[in-house]
Amino acid sequence: MLRLRFKAAVLLSVLVPTAAVAGPSPWWEHYDRSDRYRCGEEEKVLVERNDSQASLYMRGYRMNLFRDQQSPLLKRYSNSQFSLTIRGDEVEIEDFMTVRRCQRFEQA
Repeated sequence: MLRLRFKAAVLLSVLVPTAAVAGPSPWWEHYDRSDRYRCGEEEKVLVERNDSQASLYMRGYRMNLFRDQQSPLLKRYSNSQFSLTIRGDEVEIEDFMTVRRCQRFEQA
């Protein structure tokens, strides 16, 4: 019976990605700021950030981005798939195909 539970747990961990339950980061990642943005009518994103990195929660997934050292005047974070630029109460999220502009509606 114990062996069956172990197999079921392993199978669930493979089938259900942890990104589907994405939420705020654990305390040890130590982000200084957490902001929620609204992109259009229904899509919401959470951006947690500090001076060197950011986490972007969008559509149930979490992505880590790192501060772009090439542009010190802009708050720009990026990884191999996304670029995130923060300008006041607006954030711009770029991927290979689209650019989204979102407005801040909550600061935690």
